[in-house]
Amino acid sequence: MTTYTLVITSESRQLARVRVWLGEQLARRGVDAHTQSALQVAVGELATNSIKHAYGGRAGEPIHISVASRDDGVVIQVEDFGRPFDPSGYRQPDLSEMNESGVGLYIVKRLADEFSFDLARERGTRWTL
Repeated sequence: MTTYTLVITSESRQLARVRVWLGEQLARRGVDAHTQSALQVAVGELATNSIKHAYGGRAGEPIHISVASRDDGVVIQVEDFGRPFDPSGYRQPDLSEMNESGVGLYIVKRLADEFSFDLARERGTRWTL
């Protein structure tokens, strides 16, 4: 399984670069446009969470985004090296409220076929789609 990785820094202006790179990687692997779009949104949400929560908005910190092919599709990972995700602090959002924040992980869960995270690391979180 060949893996391709893009390394960005923790700045929101980098998200457009992620979207373009990921679209190219997925297109090369024959992923249809609808699925590409969904995965671009999901990865954008995870990268945004890394910027806001893992790094507390601090610019210049690394975020690694990788794509690998599998027989049954692709595996995408978003990895940061900041404050790890605390699953005990996560609450399912109340969608009847019009909040602009707090729905990122909910969106990712809805868009990805499979979704997991790895906290058994020295620091940071690795998200896998």
